[in-house]
Amino acid sequence: MRYAIHLVASILMWVLFSWYWYLVMQRQVSPSSLRAVGLLFVISAVGLVLTIAWVAHNKRLAARNRRRGGRPAVSEALSTDHLGRQMTGTPAADLQTAKVVTVSVDEQGRKVLAAAQGVHD
Repeated sequence: MRYAIHLVASILMWVLFSWYWYLVMQRQVSPSSLRAVGLLFVISAVGLVLTIAWVAHNKRLAARNRRRGGRPAVSEALSTDHLGRQMTGTPAADLQTAKVVTVSVDEQGRKVLAAAQGVHD
């Protein structure tokens, strides 16, 4: 039912759009309307040129792989998380190669990270 309503609404909007264009085409072209069309063309052209220049700039940066900042260094220590809570468990090297890492909380409220057994690459 929603599709039918959207279809009918779309058709009615296109009919309304066409009707307004019909009304516009019946009028005489004045210098002010030509200025408006010219201004619209200039704004569109400037927007297009700026977009193409921005895309080209980003492609050059990506090709050289020299973006302004590199990835921030991540500490390999698992003593605390970002909120300062204590963490224990499997060494970071084993966690990085594990396909599945389980996170649980022990009796003291510490996070325990463990690589699932037999699931390494």
